[in-house]
Amino acid sequence: MRKVETKIQNMDTVTFYWTGHPFVDAGLAAILLIAGKNKPEELNEKDIERAIDFASKLYATKKWSSSFLHGMMMPNNGIILANPGTVGPISTAIKNAIKQEKSLRFSESTKKDLTERISKNFDSLLADEILKFLKPVSENLSNVQTTNIEKFAEKVVKVVLSQPFVTEAIQRKIKNNLLNLFRDASKSNSLDKPSCIICGKRRAYAKKEVYRAIVPLLGSGDVLNYFHSANPHGADICAHCIFLIQFMPLVSYRLPRVLVIHAYPYELMLELSKEALADVRKNRLASRAKDFKRPENFLFHLVGEITRKIERDEFWENASVTLYYFICNNQKQILDVIHIPTQVLRFVAYANLVDQMGWKRIVSMGWKESPDVVNFEKLEREKRRNRIYSRLLNNESILPYFYNPKERKVNAKWNLLAFYCKEVLGLEKESLEFIRDIGDRIVETLEKLPTNKMRRRVREIETAEKNINQFAEFFIRLEKDRQELPLKTPLMSFDEFARILTAYGEDLNISWRIVKNLLLFRIYEKLHDKLIEIEKEEEEIEESIE
Repeated sequence: MRKVETKIQNMDTVTFYWTGHPFVDAGLAAILLIAGKNKPEELNEKDIERAIDFASKLYATKKWSSSFLHGMMMPNNGIILANPGTVGPISTAIKNAIKQEKSLRFSESTKKDLTERISKNFDSLLADEILKFLKPVSENLSNVQTTNIEKFAEKVVKVVLSQPFVTEAIQRKIKNNLLNLFRDASKSNSLDKPSCIICGKRRAYAKKEVYRAIVPLLGSGDVLNYFHSANPHGADICAHCIFLIQFMPLVSYRLPRVLVIHAYPYELMLELSKEALADVRKNRLASRAKDFKRPENFLFHLVGEITRKIERDEFWENASVTLYYFICNNQKQILDVIHIPTQVLRFVAYANLVDQMGWKRIVSMGWKESPDVVNFEKLEREKRRNRIYSRLLNNESILPYFYNPKERKVNAKWNLLAFYCKEVLGLEKESLEFIRDIGDRIVETLEKLPTNKMRRRVREIETAEKNINQFAEFFIRLEKDRQELPLKTPLMSFDEFARILTAYGEDLNISWRIVKNLLLFRIYEKLHDKLIEIEKEEEEIEESIE
């Protein structure tokens, strides 16, 4: 009979390490968070035992093994038993015993056969618990005639499989599998060929084929040339990396697909994984990522939460974050890799720290024509793509969203706009101050114009969309207006005029548009009330005419 070992004994100490691989590092992050530690070298054998015990209790349940582990990540995993057929040997052994005896009153030879069958796949303890459970049932049914033995056996099996001792047996087996794998990872790390393709520090694991069952998104093993080495054994991955990958589900987020967040520095990866493990501890289920449906929406939400909690945006300086959004089962394998530019991370963090409501208004415009801060939490959880997030991820400008052209007002503070221009667009501080100064001169001129002319000039810069000539004509007309006003200084010099049109960006078409958006922001910021007042007066006049 199989002996189940539940402790790590007489082992060499294994040193865990970060690898740069998202699934391996996610597993290491899970173990560190369970242990309450920050560095792999701080882990000890008790920490590993605690992590194995924690994971095996969860993985033994049907909600984890079937729908999540088997259905979305590692189908038919023989280590953590992510396989709907895991209890098949139990079912078969009980059915065979009932059919042989045509009742639940088993002979000694039948009991022995059932015990051997179950012990082969699980352990003798489970066999003893099944026989103990069936004994009073058989006594109660001793006078009952079973005409359809097949149907009767199925009913009995269903009742047995629903008992807690079956889940506990699966848990013991998962725990034993993980302990054995950990022992293999603890052995000599000599670099006998072939070496691990992930960490390069240990020899490849040879006791089990390495297919997608134990490492997501690999081949099934049916087509050997899927692997560049045409290795019938699968991918060359060491026991250390395979062991850690088995813990990756604990810090994964369950959206329509699986989301794994990989980050550097690794302190950041631990921070971004905390919520997943906290949800697992609370609900005993995989984290639903607060019901978000899009990975980038959830990531930016997390960035904001973390930044507001620690109250410092420099936490994201030099950070590298990549989202791995995938599904891997026996029907399909899909992977989206979404890299978040460092400057975007810093900007989103800063926005949440200094102007959260302004940032919400900007993001809301990515779903609707006008900001909808009231329904923001509902909108960000929907499956619809947000234009703001998409443009940030694709290195496209979001300057036009810093203001609301319909209502002629700004969505955020100037310091948030300035930070975006400096960090994301790469504008120098001096350049930004120059454009703001020009904007203030424009505002000074517009304020002194008659209402009709003021409205017309604002409309001219708003509609200057086709080419740089349209934009230039606005300044020429405004300079003429200024000369007619009691203003002693010109709007700008020739050099300033040339600079404002051409000096901001390698692409001329991009350069003047950046300036236009910044100037419109300044105009709306300073003249919003006056422009709205003019608009209302015009509406009243139109109504009186009608």
